Amino acid sequence: MRAVLTTIVFLMGFVYMASAQVTVGTISGKVYDEDSTTIIPFATVWVETEGGKIGTTADIDGRYKIEALKPGVYNLHAKTVIKGEKVVDAVKVDPDAITTVDLIMDNANTLTVVHIDYTAVKIEKDIPKVRLLAEDIQHSPNIRNPKLMMANSTTDIQMMEGSSDVIIRGSRPGDVIYYIDGVKTQDLNGVPGAAIGSMEAYTGGIPAKYGDTTGGVIALETKSYFDLYYAWKAKQ
Repeated sequence: MRAVLTTIVFLMGFVYMASAQVTVGTISGKVYDEDSTTIIPFATVWVETEGGKIGTTADIDGRYKIEALKPGVYNLHAKTVIKGEKVVDAVKVDPDAITTVDLIMDNANTLTVVHIDYTAVKIEKDIPKVRLLAEDIQHSPNIRNPKLMMANSTTDIQMMEGSSDVIIRGSRPGDVIYYIDGVKTQDLNGVPGAAIGSMEAYTGGIPAKYGDTTGGVIALETKSYFDLYYAWKAKQ
């Protein structure tokens, strides 16, 4: 019985540590009337996730912010009593980044699905790193080899000839550590290229959440349910 309890506690701790390391993103912006200049305060704004809705209420200046979102693609909703509901389709959230979406509410009191341009503002936090997004990965000739794909993106990362070892800024072979969806792993082999949502390599100033290493970190995030769903839907 004691062994079972010990195992359960260990697994719970492992899951907690893994979830705490997952890199997240943010969607923020303002809610405007159809003239694109008049602020609409107190609109309800939310996104759909696998676990349900995550949302907030815009403040008196029309500003809203939805934080701690796993990288992926979301439908962004805004609703007011007078203007009805607006849905912005397929808003992309990147790791450690803020995706800015200003919502324009028209006078239609019915559900309206729109496509708008948005700007992803990357928060670098003064940490040297290289980031590959889904569109970069999709068109890479090395999509089946994540480490080679990352190595070809910058001169700071190299692969040793005749092996799969990665060297970051002259580090020793074996010093680079890898993470998949926030979980430390021995390698990146076995992850299908089509399932990779984003990759980033820290070439210096490693964030504390990744532990202590002199060789650098390569972190891979897989696509979420909504990424795969919208990719499937686009092919229909």
